[in-house]
Amino acid sequence: MNWILFVYKIPPKPTKYRAAVWREMKKIGALYLQDGVCLVPDFDDVQLYISALGEKIVSFGGHEYSFHSKAFSEEQNKDLIRQFDEAREKEYEELIPWIQSIMQYFEEEEAWEYSESQIQKIKEEFRKMQRQFQIVSSRDYFETAMGKKLQLMIDQCRKQMNQHF
Repeated sequence: MNWILFVYKIPPKPTKYRAAVWREMKKIGALYLQDGVCLVPDFDDVQLYISALGEKIVSFGGHEYSFHSKAFSEEQNKDLIRQFDEAREKEYEELIPWIQSIMQYFEEEEAWEYSESQIQKIKEEFRKMQRQFQIVSSRDYFETAMGKKLQLMIDQCRKQMNQHF
């Protein structure tokens, strides 16, 4: 497995620059090894993202270094992949109650008992949850079992919505 090791240093002030970089790294699911040192899988789209972020860091008055690397052993690769998977699974787990609450609408009442505004609210909740799922799945580089499970739950939820609405 090839990795990108991304090392950066940003001036302490203004703090908004640090926060912006942290949010960008979170967006791609980077694994922080320590402050300013991140690891991401070496995929083409990730390379482009890291390159653009590096330019942004330099524009903030900081420094960045990007390295292509490999783990020394297969055990290290497995450990890194496990850490990425655990992070995604935590994010997916946060979506389960959301999906379950939407599914509850179909168990509690018959669809014809919902007003048009309630139906729109349910559909909007579903869209929000689905967007959040897409965000998490975009950084699920190793396709966790939890991601597959949630996709099935979402498909089931969509099926229920189509049947009831």
